[in-house]
Amino acid sequence: MGFNTSGDIVLALLRKVPLFAGLEEDDLRHLVRICHRKRHARGTVIFQQGDPGDEFLILIEGSVKVELMNSEGKELTLTILQPFQFLGELALLDDVPRSATVVALENTTFLVISKVDFYRMLETYPGISVPILKHLTRRLRILTDDIASLAFMDAYTRVARKLLSLAEDMGQKTTEGHLVIEQPLTHQEFANLVGTTRETATKILNEMKEHALISIARHKISILDPRELAVRANFPSFS
Repeated sequence: MGFNTSGDIVLALLRKVPLFAGLEEDDLRHLVRICHRKRHARGTVIFQQGDPGDEFLILIEGSVKVELMNSEGKELTLTILQPFQFLGELALLDDVPRSATVVALENTTFLVISKVDFYRMLETYPGISVPILKHLTRRLRILTDDIASLAFMDAYTRVARKLLSLAEDMGQKTTEGHLVIEQPLTHQEFANLVGTTRETATKILNEMKEHALISIARHKISILDPRELAVRANFPSFS
């Protein structure tokens, strides 16, 4: 079901999606016809680990977390996705159930393409496969780094590296040279990203605040001294 009454709005949104940057206007208008829109309230489970994969989703408003959960209910957040990023492609490409659970961190809106139309899209526009592969490769590199951090680094170093990683992905630089992580995160949500307990994450964040490395206001973390934090994170390539 396409957007007959709001096609221009959807077209404008598709132009902002890096995945479709190489498509011509007529191609984008074709995509408008195979998209439909879904909205979810904050806290909604978009899909769960183990669900069948039958949709390709493009996030156009809000943010979501991608997480794993063990049998005891312990959560590990793999990543946070922002507007104009996509998800759900893995289960479609290898035709197996969803590998993770996705939860809305705030009210969200998606453009959704069905499994059948997703395959037709790849056949019609094979060039789209390249940015999808680059996206998957980047996610794999990030997950590899996170696994290495969990295996070989202490909690303080992991917290420092995750702060810098979030700043790199979604940080805004201020005139003072600070980096503001725009995504609000509770201490529990941040702990799930790092793979530690809320108590440990809170203790480390408070210590960083005492040393003027970071500040926190309304669940938004600002990195006040990126260079020093990079040194403590053993992450000298960060700039």
